[in-house]
Amino acid sequence: MSTNPLDRIQSYYDELTNKDKDIAVYIINNPRDAARSSIDALAKMAGASKSALVRFANRIGYSGFAELKYDLSRFLVSANSGTDEDHKDPVDAICDTYASYISQIKEMIDRTELDAIAQKLTSARRIKLFGFNRTFNSAMQMRQRLGKIGVDAEAVSDTTVMTDLEDVCRAGDCVIVFTVSDNAGIYNPIVTNLAENQCSVFCFTMSQALPFKKKCEKYIVLPRISRDSNISFLDDQAVFMVFIEILMNRIATLLSK
Repeated sequence: MSTNPLDRIQSYYDELTNKDKDIAVYIINNPRDAARSSIDALAKMAGASKSALVRFANRIGYSGFAELKYDLSRFLVSANSGTDEDHKDPVDAICDTYASYISQIKEMIDRTELDAIAQKLTSARRIKLFGFNRTFNSAMQMRQRLGKIGVDAEAVSDTTVMTDLEDVCRAGDCVIVFTVSDNAGIYNPIVTNLAENQCSVFCFTMSQALPFKKKCEKYIVLPRISRDSNISFLDDQAVFMVFIEILMNRIATLLSK
């Protein structure tokens, strides 16, 4: 991803729709307003809808508006300071980057969808949590957090077991898939069969459009910190962990009523 988001917008300009071009011109002319404003405020200032802003961000290569906003903020700070972020103290750089990405979560998730997922999980007959490699840590974390409030769930990392569960899970059951980008393509046939069996499938990911997106009852896209151009070794699981805590709060609130 370009270190200068304004140059990135310019490079895509000729490929954009007329509405996208209007948004592009506003952001190029008012980068500070775009970086500092909420998506609601920017939509009003740019004469666009929130969904149009999200689509615009997607078309120029971002996972969502929050990622574009973060990139703008980082670029403006770097430009104003006249310093190279690569020379920033590592402790400050890592803490600031995680704080920024975690802050993006609140803009990327729909509260209504979050409540709908929590409602389904509290009434589910069975809950299965799928994770592969590092995302299995997130599945295990959610299983443990659910267990502490009396909700039983099974975390699964073995693809053979996942395939077996395709024939077991039915309406009333919930499956959560944790995946950053599913580069191995393991989930598409599994999710397809689960959806055909009327099992509720929720995907928590960092990819805007996986092949099985339309098969999921809910599809939550979170910010992908490992894409950060300056600190590429940062792990995405911290973002998943924070999101789990947000979802657990909703679940615990429902169970306490």
